[in-house]
Amino acid sequence: MTQPTSTEMIHSARERFNSAIATKNADIIKTLLAPNYHLITGRSAQFHGAEEEGIRWSELFHADPTAVYRRTPREVTANESWGIAQEIGSWQGSYTAEGILVHASGVYAAKWQRTKNGVWMLQAEVFTTLVCEGPCDPPDPI
Repeated sequence: MTQPTSTEMIHSARERFNSAIATKNADIIKTLLAPNYHLITGRSAQFHGAEEEGIRWSELFHADPTAVYRRTPREVTANESWGIAQEIGSWQGSYTAEGILVHASGVYAAKWQRTKNGVWMLQAEVFTTLVCEGPCDPPDPI
């Protein structure tokens, strides 16, 4: 039996992440994140740590049951000898703000790192919002 490639494993992990968002399962999301995971959202907010991110997703799912996001990878490139990889792609999502359904989309880049046990985990993600329809607040100025 052939072992899956790193690219296939990362695509599979990304699909598990998408599925966890769709089923509102923050516990599964947390298992895909490295302990020192870092996130920059499409609105430029920054968060750090897998534990914190698990709590954020859980609170979002509870506060807004309409919230759903999907990441679609365009390219995954791995450095096999170092156990690191980059994923780039597009994302889209919807959520409710001010009682109105918001649709947003954009691009993202993700850095993955392979554990000693051969499992790929997300180390960092950066999202950029390119389109937002509905009551959308831009990021705070720097």
